[in-house]
Amino acid sequence: MERKKRRTPAVAGWSILLAAAGVVMAASSGWTVMASPSPGTSNFLYSVATISNTDAWAVGYDYDANSHQFIVTQHWDGSKWSLVSSPSPGTGKKCGDPSYAANSLYSVGAIASHDVWAVGQICTYSNSRTLTEHWDGNKWAVVPSPNEPGLNASTLVAVAAIATNDVWAVGNYEIVGKYHWNTLIEHWDSTKWSIVESPNPSGAYESFLNAIAFVSPTDIWAVGYSIGNSRSYQVPLIEHYDGQRWTIVPCPFPAPSNYNALYGVTAISANDVWGVGYGNENTQAKNGEALIEHWDGTQWKLVDSPIAGNATILLAAAARSSDDVWGVGYIQTSNVQFLPVTEHWNGTRWSVVTPPDPGKVAQLFSVAMANGNVWTVGAYSKTPMKSGYMENPRTLAMER
Repeated sequence: MERKKRRTPAVAGWSILLAAAGVVMAASSGWTVMASPSPGTSNFLYSVATISNTDAWAVGYDYDANSHQFIVTQHWDGSKWSLVSSPSPGTGKKCGDPSYAANSLYSVGAIASHDVWAVGQICTYSNSRTLTEHWDGNKWAVVPSPNEPGLNASTLVAVAAIATNDVWAVGNYEIVGKYHWNTLIEHWDSTKWSIVESPNPSGAYESFLNAIAFVSPTDIWAVGYSIGNSRSYQVPLIEHYDGQRWTIVPCPFPAPSNYNALYGVTAISANDVWGVGYGNENTQAKNGEALIEHWDGTQWKLVDSPIAGNATILLAAAARSSDDVWGVGYIQTSNVQFLPVTEHWNGTRWSVVTPPDPGKVAQLFSVAMANGNVWTVGAYSKTPMKSGYMENPRTLAMER
C-alpha cells in the first residue's frame, strides 16, 4: 500500500449520455455517475468537500501530453461540474523526473462559499514542499506554508476546515538522507500556517497521517499508520487533539494481518468516530476485508467489514448521523484490476453497495455529504490495468 493515498482514474464514451444534464450513468445502487471535466491525458480527483447541494469542490491533478503535472480544481453548482482556474506553483514534469517540479492537491475542506482550503505538495526531484491554496469566493491563491527545517520532503495529505481562524492539515516529512518519515501537522490561525508538534510511535521507522476530522476545536482526530524499525509490518496510527496537544491513542488491528493502515476518518460526536482503511488479511487469513474501527468515547474497537472482493481498501469516510455512514475506496481483484466500492453503515452493520463503473477499472478516493446527498470522487479508465496502474485515467464523480 502507498503512503499518500495514491490512486488511479479514467472517462470516455459515457460522457455523451445525458451530458447536458450532467448525468452520465446511474445504477440500482442509487449512485449516479456525473459528467466531470478531464483536462489532461491522465486525470485524478482525490478529494471532495460540500457546502450545500449546489456548492461543492473537488481537487486533484492531471498530466498533459508532455507529462507535465498541474493542479485541478472543480466546482459543483447544483447542475454540473466545471473546471475553475487555480495556480500550479511548481511547473514541469511529473514527480520522479529529474527535470521537474510538479503540483498535487490531495484534500479540500470547506467552511463557506468564500472560504475553502486545499492542501498537497509541490514535488521536485530532490525534495517536496507543502502546498496550501485558498478560495476566497473569487479566485484560488497559494498561501505560504512551512516545511520542517533542514529536512528533505514535506507533504500535506489532508485538511479539516473548522473556522476561518481554525484550519488543520496533516501529512508527513522525510528526514534528509534517510528513508525515514515522521508525522507532520500544521495549523492556520487566520494569519499564517504554523507547524504543530505531533507525536510518532516509539521505535517507528516511518509514520504517516492520511486523514483528519473534527468534532469541535478541542476534539480532533487524525489517522494513518506506522512501520517499526524492522520495517516488516504496518500498524494503524491514531492521534487526538484535545485543544492543548496531540497524543497517540491506542487502537486494535486484526491479528492475522501484517499490513494495517487507516486512510480515512469521520467524526459525528465525541463518542462516535469512524476510521477506515485496509488490512491485508481477514479473520479467515484471506485477503478481502477492509479495516474499520470505531471510537465509542472510551476506546477504539474493530468492527466487522463485509468481504467485497479479493482485497478491499477503503480510502475515505463521511457521516450524516450515527446510522448513516459511508466508506469508499476500491477492490483489487485477483488479477490486479481495481473496481470501485462503497460501503454503508446503517447503525447496525456495514454492507457493500456496489457503485456503477463507467470503465474497465476505477477507484474512489473521497466522499462527502450535504443536505441528504452524498458525493464521491476518484478516477477511472476504459482500459484494463497493466503493471498495477490505470492507463489514461479520467475524473470520476458520483452522487446519490
